[in-house]
Amino acid sequence: MTHVSRLQTVLLSSFFHFVTIAAVTSLTAFSDRPVLADDWLVSRGDAASTGIANGSLPKAPKLLWEKSWEKSGFEGTPVLADGKCFAADVEGHVYALDIASGNELWKLDLKNGFVASLASRNGKIVLGDYDGNVYCLNAFDGKILWQTEIGQAMAGGANFTDNLVLISSEGGQLFAFNLDDGTKAWEYETGDQLRSAPTIWNGYALLGGCDGRLHKINLQKGTSDSEGLPLEGPSGSTPALLDDLAIIPTQSGTVLAYDMKSSEKRWTFIDAERAQEVRSSPAIAKPSTNQPKSLAVITTRNRRVLGLDTNDGKMVWEAVVRKRCDASPVVCDGRAWVGGLDGILYAFDLKDGQNAWNYQLSGQLIASPAIANGKIIVATDKGTIACFGE
Repeated sequence: MTHVSRLQTVLLSSFFHFVTIAAVTSLTAFSDRPVLADDWLVSRGDAASTGIANGSLPKAPKLLWEKSWEKSGFEGTPVLADGKCFAADVEGHVYALDIASGNELWKLDLKNGFVASLASRNGKIVLGDYDGNVYCLNAFDGKILWQTEIGQAMAGGANFTDNLVLISSEGGQLFAFNLDDGTKAWEYETGDQLRSAPTIWNGYALLGGCDGRLHKINLQKGTSDSEGLPLEGPSGSTPALLDDLAIIPTQSGTVLAYDMKSSEKRWTFIDAERAQEVRSSPAIAKPSTNQPKSLAVITTRNRRVLGLDTNDGKMVWEAVVRKRCDASPVVCDGRAWVGGLDGILYAFDLKDGQNAWNYQLSGQLIASPAIANGKIIVATDKGTIACFGE
C-alpha cells in the first residue's frame, strides 16, 4: 500500500506540474502571439495612416453576419485582431466579437461613451472616451489593465511606436503613455484642438491641428523643433504617408502634400468652384497593373470622392455619392471602400472611380470601414455591426 501511495503521489505531482506548465504556456502564447499580417490594428490601418488594407476581397462581397444593439451607435472605427472585432459605442459599451460568426465574446460597460476609434497592440486594446478617460483593456477578456485621464475628450484614435501609445486630445495635447502600465512618458501642447490621430514617420509623430499647422514631434523627447508647417487652414484630418510625402486635407477643402525630409510643400489641390469641408483622412493607393498612378483618395462633404495624383495633386477621377462622406476611405484590392451618411457602403474602382459595388445599411456610416483577412467590417450610428466577405 505504501508503494502504491508513493506512485500515486508521483503521478499526481507530475500531472499537476504538466497542467500548470501548459496553462502558463497557453497564456504566454496568447499574449505574445504575433498578429496576422493583415490585421487592422489602428484607425487608419497602420502607423503611417495609409488607409491601406492588404489582401484580396470578393468582386461582390456578401453579408456574412449582422449584429445590432438597441440604444447604441458607433462613430469610431473598429479594430480587427487575432480573429476578433473590437468596437466601442457612444453609450460606453465595448464589445469583442468573433469575426467568423459574429458571436459576442465579451462586453464591458463603462461610464462614458466613445466617438474615437480603438487601437490594438500586443493583446491590449486602447481607447479613450469623450470625458477624457483612457483605458487599456485585456483583449482576451476585456478586463481593465490600466486607466488614466487626459482631461479632454479623445476624438482621434491612438497610434503606437515601440512601447508607447500616442493619444491626442481635443484640448490640443498629444500624450505618450507607456503601454505596459499607463505611466506618462511625455506631453506635447499644440495650443488648439486636435481631432486627428498621430501618424508615425521616421522617429516623429505628425499631427494636423485646428491651429492650421502640421506638427512634427520628436518621439523620444516629445518636443518639436518648429511651430509646424502651414496648412492654409484648420485641419481635423490624420496625415497619410507615401514614403516621405505627407498628404493632409483641411476643413476648407484644400489638400496639401509636404516632403517631410525637406519640409517643402510639393503641391496643393483646391477646387475653387466646388470646394467643401473635408473631415476625413486620405487613403493611399499605390500603383498597380490596372492603376499606373499613385493616388490619394479623399472624401468630401459635398458628396464627392476624389482620386488625386500624389505626384502633382491633380485630380485623376471623381465619384459622386448620394450624401456627404465624413468617413475616411480604405483602399484594398484595387478599390476604394467608402461609407456615406446615406448608409451605403461603396466600392470605387481605383482606375477610373466607377462604382464597382455598393450595399445599403440601416443608419449612417460615420466610422470608416475596417478591412482584414478578406473581411470588411462596418459599424453604423444605429448600433449595427456588419461583416462582408466571401
